[in-house]
Amino acid sequence: MSFVVSSGSVLHALYADSLELKPEDLDVPAPWQATSAVKLLSLLSFALFVPALWGMAKHVHAPFVSPIERLGIPLLIVTQVAGVVLCATGALESAGDAVKDFRAAAARKEELPSYFGVEPEWTCVEPTVLAAKLSSRGGILRPERPYISFGEAGGTVSLWDEPAGKALQMPAEQVRLVPAADGRARCAFSYESLPKGD
Repeated sequence: MSFVVSSGSVLHALYADSLELKPEDLDVPAPWQATSAVKLLSLLSFALFVPALWGMAKHVHAPFVSPIERLGIPLLIVTQVAGVVLCATGALESAGDAVKDFRAAAARKEELPSYFGVEPEWTCVEPTVLAAKLSSRGGILRPERPYISFGEAGGTVSLWDEPAGKALQMPAEQVRLVPAADGRARCAFSYESLPKGD
């Protein structure tokens, strides 16, 4: 079972990497990791199909096995490499297509597609500390406009800055996330609203 859950993180890692994030920046529930693993294992099944067919044919002494048996090892290696390449291509296409859909929806400032438990959403990000004390990585927070939030994982909020086309992160205790209708919304925040001691 642990193999299924750990293999599920492969698609999430490809998705996160395409958005300049790390897999641990995405808080993905275990059932969605398992669903992602099933997708990956279904792709991997192509790599296992030929050896399984070959083994069954040898077991029942199929007539086509004897003439090509001397090519068995090289043929098995070639089919395994082809199967693994097919699996890797499928995994890369799955994550790549999801990222393309995400970026297209973000550019249109509309509802964002999910990907195996990753639920990005338009969010107004309100700092709870003064701008000088805000520890952001990847850019400067502009609280007057919405960002795309991937939620909080490990005490860090991961955002997508659509105009800049890159990820932005900050400590979760330094911001408050308020859902926004879409990317066209204006966020009502002013640093003057913070107490002067912060």
